Amino acid sequence: MWTRRYCWTVLVPNSTIDLRLLNYFLRTAELRNISKAAEALNVAQPTLSKAIQQLEHQLQARVFLRTAHGVEVTPIGERLLRHAKLVSAQVSDAVEEVEAMRDGSAGQVRVGAGPSWVRRKLPEAVAVALAERPGLQVSVSGGFDERLLQGLEDGALDFVVAEKPLSGGGQIYDYDPLTDDALIVIGRPQHPLAGRKGIPPEEALAADWALPPQHTLARRKLDGRVISLGEAPPTPLITSNSQTFLLTFAHFHDVLLYTTRSVLQIPEACELVEVDVPELASSRAAGLIYRRPKLLTPAAAFVAETLKAVCAAEPVN
Repeated sequence: MWTRRYCWTVLVPNSTIDLRLLNYFLRTAELRNISKAAEALNVAQPTLSKAIQQLEHQLQARVFLRTAHGVEVTPIGERLLRHAKLVSAQVSDAVEEVEAMRDGSAGQVRVGAGPSWVRRKLPEAVAVALAERPGLQVSVSGGFDERLLQGLEDGALDFVVAEKPLSGGGQIYDYDPLTDDALIVIGRPQHPLAGRKGIPPEEALAADWALPPQHTLARRKLDGRVISLGEAPPTPLITSNSQTFLLTFAHFHDVLLYTTRSVLQIPEACELVEVDVPELASSRAAGLIYRRPKLLTPAAAFVAETLKAVCAAEPVN
């Protein structure tokens, strides 16, 4: 959220949009209430209402519908909201970068990290970066791919370190490769399939599974691999967006998980083992994902470069 008022304008057909109006619209859309938005923006309610009317006049379209309980965003307003979030993030990035160049402040860095990265590589890279630049303020948001990429698109994150998007994301993201790893099947040593070699996929698919949600890349890769073999994807006994829960659950129940081989090195998986199902194994490339255009603040670029250096020493994760 902006803390200053800007006089810049954004060109639209036959008119311009004052960024102040766009900021007012963004805050009102978030709160869905003009009184609350006016209070948050520290302006009078009539001033905010007039600003919204001015914005709607410039766009020649309604962006809000008034209701008894506040306002609802129209379909046109929803489309504007998506772009307003990006404009807000880019303007904020621009101001932060200018200030960092002007007074030497380190600035804030907002990183989105996939499950394996919050345990390996990223903590080391952040520690190295802070040792060299103590003024950095780093926030790390963990999760699976879809939520992280949404945060990147909304401007809430500077960059994401995670598995490469299946489509490559060339129209939406820029991508720098960092590591490669294998996606494998794992389970507890007591699992009936553990210790065997060359297990047929149909036998593994008949077992119980514990998997992340369907929208995650690992799940989509498993399902795609299974379909390519002419089989039906497994219906998991347990579904969770917490890798820690899935790994811990696997210690107590005979379920199979689909994850990277390097996961076996973390504490939560220290007693789990690889289950040899060669036809289900796949590869996974991971790296830094940026929204396009790639405009990082100096602080974010420094953390990203530090992470690259850490991964270069051991490009597996």
